[in-house]
Amino acid sequence: MNAGDHDPRCRSCAHFFNEPQYLERSFPGWRSLGSAYGAARAEDGICERHGTYLSARQWCRHYVARSGTVAAMADLE
Repeated sequence: MNAGDHDPRCRSCAHFFNEPQYLERSFPGWRSLGSAYGAARAEDGICERHGTYLSARQWCRHYVARSGTVAAMADLE
């Protein structure tokens, strides 16, 4: 990856949310098991586009950079 490139993975997608407070609101009762700050979830989060809980390392063809630009997926497909 070049210095100007961005990572077209879920972690940098506009559809992906993994903030602990967001996850705790999305999964009522999760706090009773501990906290969404836990190390077990790593960077996992929710894709609002697909409605799934997944790893931040995943990617798909619907990636949209947080800046609003669509990433080129040719290198990953």
